[in-house]
Amino acid sequence: MNYVALGDIAIDARSGFASGDSDADGVVQIRMNNVTTEGVLIWDKVRRVPRPKNLADLIAEPGDILFNATNSPELVGKSALFPGYDEPVTFSNHFIRLRFDAKRVVPGYVVRWLHEQWMRRTFDNMCKRWVNQASVGKNDLLSLSLPLPPLKDQERITEILDHADSLRRLRQHAIDRLNSLGQAVFNKMFGEQAGNPKRWRTGELMEIVLDDDQINYGVVQPGVETESGVPLVRVADLLAPAIDIAALKKIDAEIESKYKRSRLRGDEVLVGCVGSIGAVTIAHSGMRGVNIARAVGRIPVDPRKANPQFIAEHLKTRSSQNYFRAETRTVAQPTLNIKQLKETPIMLPPLEKQKEFSHIAREVEKEKTSSSAYLESLNAFFSTLQNRAFRGEL
Repeated sequence: MNYVALGDIAIDARSGFASGDSDADGVVQIRMNNVTTEGVLIWDKVRRVPRPKNLADLIAEPGDILFNATNSPELVGKSALFPGYDEPVTFSNHFIRLRFDAKRVVPGYVVRWLHEQWMRRTFDNMCKRWVNQASVGKNDLLSLSLPLPPLKDQERITEILDHADSLRRLRQHAIDRLNSLGQAVFNKMFGEQAGNPKRWRTGELMEIVLDDDQINYGVVQPGVETESGVPLVRVADLLAPAIDIAALKKIDAEIESKYKRSRLRGDEVLVGCVGSIGAVTIAHSGMRGVNIARAVGRIPVDPRKANPQFIAEHLKTRSSQNYFRAETRTVAQPTLNIKQLKETPIMLPPLEKQKEFSHIAREVEKEKTSSSAYLESLNAFFSTLQNRAFRGEL
């Protein structure tokens, strides 16, 4: 495999320009939040800025690569291939525009290689750091060596990786649709809580808990990881499609024994109360005996009063999420207190209607779990393809 420095194949490498001003009649400028970590350009939040005098030198052309040279350390190096736009587009000083000789280089091949380097944390390890910001210098970037097979092989590799990536994106799009489906069904069956157009009975969250239990937080100081300890649900775990018990942090059994009141029985609704406030999931039956962290609120729903699946989806609605944001208190960090959680206003349709919704929601969750597992396999496959591609094995 032939290796060359980026600087030897780039015919131009240029930084953009800073502009603190907006101009409705100005030029579109790509900024940091317009490029995702997957290398996708987002056009729904474009900003227009005054045209610089040297605009002609700062226009992105189809085939250019926009390398995000300045950002937070973990985001430095995300890159996007510019496909073209229906009007002139420029870029901020946080980017380096890379332009290559089309007779030697397929830009799509290079951007795939840059993405793999970002995944490998190459840029994180080589960047200069400041407070909450880091940067990769142009000379350091251009000094990096990449494997450069013949042009036809670059085209073939790019086509393979693009196809594999499109499968991942399609699956992710399906999951995104499923994520919104539960709320769509909820709103169709019950309407928005604001205004309560179907005139359901209303109450507070504390009214639907088990008589011998209460809404509470979990372990305050869990200590270090203990291999043979008790699994602990932290607020970050609520963001996963489904909680994997094997992946949970384990804490010392002696520490956990002091928090029996927050030990899970299964079927409780769990809510993020610190950090990812308002994140919601349900403790499945296999989680019996697991405990929760201080940042997680536990709601033991009495099935004679309400359906847990209904309550979980209710707490994801815009009205409930707005309530959580409004009631958040900031001391050391934003926190939703138990008192506010207990007083969360909810609609309480007849239990049979809630169960009807629960049946639909469970089917949606099964499909989400299946799709998420398939996406994980696609991601692993794509990662393997990338590694093989840049080792000359494709």
